[in-house]
Amino acid sequence: MSRRSFLRRARFQPPDPQSIERYLRFFSSKELFWNPDIFPPIDSPHLFGDDLPLELEIGCGTADFLCAQALEHPGTNFVGVDVSMKPLFKAIRTAEVHALPNITFIKGDFKQMYPLLAVDALQAVYLHFPDPHMRQRFRKHRVVAPAFLDAINRALAPDGRLSIMTDHHQFFMQMLALIEQDGRFAKTHAERYLIGFETQAKSQFQRIWERHGLPTLRVELQKAHCLTCYPSTEFTPSAAEVLSIACNPQLHL
Repeated sequence: MSRRSFLRRARFQPPDPQSIERYLRFFSSKELFWNPDIFPPIDSPHLFGDDLPLELEIGCGTADFLCAQALEHPGTNFVGVDVSMKPLFKAIRTAEVHALPNITFIKGDFKQMYPLLAVDALQAVYLHFPDPHMRQRFRKHRVVAPAFLDAINRALAPDGRLSIMTDHHQFFMQMLALIEQDGRFAKTHAERYLIGFETQAKSQFQRIWERHGLPTLRVELQKAHCLTCYPSTEFTPSAAEVLSIACNPQLHL
């Protein structure tokens, strides 16, 4: 069952209006297109009124993983974005049950929010089990694309992290190939990619696909800001030279 099919069939009881007002923001596609300036920048000062580190999950769904992170790390803020309303109902109810002060949710299309991502504002970005959009006519809706990598690179703080995982092998290898061509991100592990993801609170989609016997494929990345962050075999000499000059200009005067 695809992510879209699951969300269409799922039933989630709406939370009370007070919980919705406390935890949910609506970023309409129409207004994001015509009047993006009416929305706050996506950073801790504007979403939470403080300067705590901020972590973001794209396509958070019911936010089981993100709420667990917020409960475990009270000194960090968390924001979950999803285009579907129904799973966000459950996310809000979970946040309300635990009285989480450090989490909020945005209902909207993340790809339209790139201009709202504040520079160096995000400590981590999670893209877990996105819709693979395997049909050719739907591939334009995929999240991982050059524009996405540009936006995330700009929004991540120095040494900020990007976590991507899926159960779909072909889709994962296509994303991985695109990422490996981008020298702005370095893997945090020696392996080309990792298999499995053990955490105290797995997302609903991870639990579903694992019950079907599908392994979780993932890559963990870090925003790279110097030549030593990259394996030398990943770059041509010209790229390495450019990166070295950018990171250590005083050595090339």
